[in-house]
Amino acid sequence: MIPFVLVGYFWFTFWHAGRENERREQAAFEALLRRAHDAADRTADALTRSRDTGADALMGVIWEHTGSPVISHDEERRAFTAVADRSTLVEQEPVPLVSGPVMVQRCFTYTYVRRPDAEWTWRVTERDREACRASGEIGDSVFFARVRMRAMEVGSLTRAGLQRVLEPDGRPFEERRFVVRRVDRAGQTVVALVLARYVDRYGTSGDEPGVVEQCYRFTRAVDPDGGVEGRVTAAPVAAAGC
Repeated sequence: MIPFVLVGYFWFTFWHAGRENERREQAAFEALLRRAHDAADRTADALTRSRDTGADALMGVIWEHTGSPVISHDEERRAFTAVADRSTLVEQEPVPLVSGPVMVQRCFTYTYVRRPDAEWTWRVTERDREACRASGEIGDSVFFARVRMRAMEVGSLTRAGLQRVLEPDGRPFEERRFVVRRVDRAGQTVVALVLARYVDRYGTSGDEPGVVEQCYRFTRAVDPDGGVEGRVTAAPVAAAGC
């Protein structure tokens, strides 16, 4: 009898834990969706209140409130689309030999549209997580670029110098993660315009590599004596700027 009792106990334990963990993951997803809606609503309000009408300025508002690494602008539709991966840790119901939290992740697309003489409206759509792969990779690339640019000496902060730092292996253009468009210095500030790229070498359709690009403006304060000073900030700008 004892083996049957143990089998029944373990079966019930796993079944109950599985049901509870499904409930927790669903609750986590609903919380992520609420957060996405709240962020979209705050962003639309900020866009409506903004006195700026330029694409870069409005894109900066979206970046500030959503942190989406990839934001596209459709001038004809007066629309912006941001893509971002959202995640949270969920503590699992413990079962024998299995324990610990799991990551619940969802991919969302935020769309903001303004009709003539009207407020900004928004829509949040859940996407397949593959749709967020490029956005996540570009976000990681931007973080990497900020770290590398901050460590550079002032004399090296040129277009060619920054390109070498970001692409030390000299890959061909079609494989590059970064393309430095320009580097300008005004007083104690250096501004770099960089195209961050994600290349899916397997291709979105199995034929040609899929490429997603986002232009970023990196800004860094410099030490007048030639050293390293200040953090590097980054913000996406419209593709026309690159």
